[in-house]
Amino acid sequence: MRKNVILLLFALILMVSCYPDKPLYYSDLDLVYTNYEKDFDFMSKSTYSIPDKIVKITGNLSEGEDPEYVKEPYNTQILERIESNMSSMGWTKVADPDAADLNLLPAAWTNTTVTYWYNYWCWYYPYYCGWGYPYQGATSYTTGTLVMALTVAGDDYIDPQGVWIGAANGVLSGSYSTTRVNDAIDQAFEQSPYLSIK
Repeated sequence: MRKNVILLLFALILMVSCYPDKPLYYSDLDLVYTNYEKDFDFMSKSTYSIPDKIVKITGNLSEGEDPEYVKEPYNTQILERIESNMSSMGWTKVADPDAADLNLLPAAWTNTTVTYWYNYWCWYYPYYCGWGYPYQGATSYTTGTLVMALTVAGDDYIDPQGVWIGAANGVLSGSYSTTRVNDAIDQAFEQSPYLSIK
């Protein structure tokens, strides 16, 4: 699974850095990725826990800063959609993480891409080329990634082990859309039929 997490991080880096040209719509940036531990027996489990806040990965936690969280009402909307999908696959939510078979850990981060350009008026008005004024501009767009990780702990594991990961890139953008976020979460579970324990 560690190799899968490394592959996921590599894939996410490619997703956020290699968009062809500039996107016209935020929905052009939506991508869903899932992976799982093929030797793990999901059917032998039935309960999961999930925190009531989605942590934002900002890179400042290692410096001792307090964590940031996804704001309301988006936090609750996302958690409710995740829980709805887990319930439809036969899982029972429990409040105590220590009593749950699996822990579902959601997290989010954003990435802003800025494009700078430089031009001359005389390119458009050749008559004035002798005294053309240079001008510059910039465009930017922000994409956000929602990550959902199922981990298992217990006597058989020294550390919590990831057994499933789902990542929806692009959905937490500057123009937040509940429909797009819900569709991405649904897609992550739809392409993970092995999670169904019904």
